[in-house]
Amino acid sequence: MTAVLLMAAMFSAGSLDSLDACLQDMQQEITRLEEEEATLSTILDAIHVHLLTSREYYNELALEEARILQQLNRVSGVFTEEDSLRETLVESLSSYMLYLYSHRNLGGVGSFFVEGGFRRMLHRQAYIDYLASKAAGEVFMLSMSQDSLGSYRDSLEVLLINVQHLRQQMENIQGGIYEEEARQALLRSQIMGRIAAARESLQVLEDRRLATSSFVTQLSVRSTSSSSPALLPEPGSDAYLERQRGSVIWPADGQVVRGFGIETHPEYGTETTSDGITVVTQPSQDIRSSAPGVVIYAREFLDRGQMVVLDHQDGYFTVYGYLGQLAVSLGDQVDAGTLIGRSGPVPGGQPGYYFEVRKGGHPSDPEDYLE
Repeated sequence: MTAVLLMAAMFSAGSLDSLDACLQDMQQEITRLEEEEATLSTILDAIHVHLLTSREYYNELALEEARILQQLNRVSGVFTEEDSLRETLVESLSSYMLYLYSHRNLGGVGSFFVEGGFRRMLHRQAYIDYLASKAAGEVFMLSMSQDSLGSYRDSLEVLLINVQHLRQQMENIQGGIYEEEARQALLRSQIMGRIAAARESLQVLEDRRLATSSFVTQLSVRSTSSSSPALLPEPGSDAYLERQRGSVIWPADGQVVRGFGIETHPEYGTETTSDGITVVTQPSQDIRSSAPGVVIYAREFLDRGQMVVLDHQDGYFTVYGYLGQLAVSLGDQVDAGTLIGRSGPVPGGQPGYYFEVRKGGHPSDPEDYLE
């Protein structure tokens, strides 16, 4: 009966409450991370829309640049052809006019004294003037066309420079968008990893809580014979641990790596409660009882490894967890300093043990009693 009441008080009053608090804190952390992930998803969606818009504008600029280049090449080709044609025509005209005007007065003064000679000479001169004027007009029109093509070509070159400048700006903008998208995606990936880790921790805590609750229930069903079990007695001033407070021997020398009470998680900010202390020791170091008592539990317990519970039969109980080996059995009578087991792996993988003091079923800081 005493063992059942101890275990029920120990696990339901302390560990189950602590596990429930951890579960609640972890669920709140998951909710916060999910909200943060949703915000990042919205940001990524907006970035994607901006990226699509910039790509569309960039593609339009690239098409416009290609169109301008094609038109510029065509205009430059026509300009070159007309320039060559104008130079050829001017050269030919110069030679032709030189020839014509050198023959303008062909026949000399004697042509005035032949029948119709003067008229023919006038007609010849008028025709030569007409041919010269027509050729000069063609040269003028070619020059005007070439000037117009040159202005158009200059305008296309300016437009091409502006389009290329805009396209370079869009390349820079797209580069910035890509970098921001990658940064936000990395943040989202990190948060998704934290959510997965938090959910995994939440499942571990839930499994632990269910296992603890099931264990307590099984003990109560097997061992409680009355419908209203008796309360655990409160220790008196003559209890061993009361009399030896401050000078009780340590189960084993070592370094306390987890103290009694509330501890805040460095990453998630959640608070967890420890009903005892965790001590790191040498591998397989002897673990001894801190006070005389009776072994009421000696076997594997959940994630505490091999565990021993001593009833000191004065209202005090002590718990020794994370043991690698047991040296006592259920019902054994032990004295202070009796070997009860050897150190095993504590959380983190180092060798050590867990030690807990229960006063009337309630956890007390073990270091208040130890020497």
